[in-house]
Amino acid sequence: MTARGGRWLPAAVAWALAALGCGHGTALRPAPRGTVRAEATLGGPIAHVNSAITTPLPLSTAGASYGLGDFYDVSAHAHLTALAFGVAGLDVGSTALLVGGGRWALAGTGRLYGFAELSRGQPRLYLEAQLAPSVQVVPGWLSAFASATALVQFAGGPPIPALGAGAQVQLGALALQGEGRWYGMTTPTRFVVVDWWSVGGQGAWGVLFSASYRFGGAP
Repeated sequence: MTARGGRWLPAAVAWALAALGCGHGTALRPAPRGTVRAEATLGGPIAHVNSAITTPLPLSTAGASYGLGDFYDVSAHAHLTALAFGVAGLDVGSTALLVGGGRWALAGTGRLYGFAELSRGQPRLYLEAQLAPSVQVVPGWLSAFASATALVQFAGGPPIPALGAGAQVQLGALALQGEGRWYGMTTPTRFVVVDWWSVGGQGAWGVLFSASYRFGGAP
């Protein structure tokens, strides 16, 4: 993979990815009370690697959510791919069921991200807020959803938005999810280090694949 201009800049690429807040699949509902949900996500914004290859960057996160109450949970995740660029990344957050709970639902998620270069430190913090309406197309099995996300950079700058949509398949305690997302649609791609696959030179298209497994609770 090459950055724009033909030069490989691992730290700059890692910070560009962190600034998009792109390492998590959409949370449709909080983990049920008293249960642990192990979670992993792979995917991210799509970049032009060279003149012949365009591919999603293989970002990955892993972590867990725990249902503290009937309508909310707490979560923590590690950003695994960032380590390959020499950047440590962690986040903590919570998802709450804001409306519904039957076939229709509106979930809200907040996360605090922290990233730091392993060689120099210099931590950076980001705050993310997301709303996700969803509907069970086939109750207990197939759900469709949309998402709207805003990422705030504590270092300054306007919030970075993202829009997405996808589907989730529930197989007992296992859930599999795929979604497409348009990251940073207000940001011109010519000003960033990575040659993103954009729309009219704005933002970056991306895809995310997620899996989660619930421990405890109803079968």
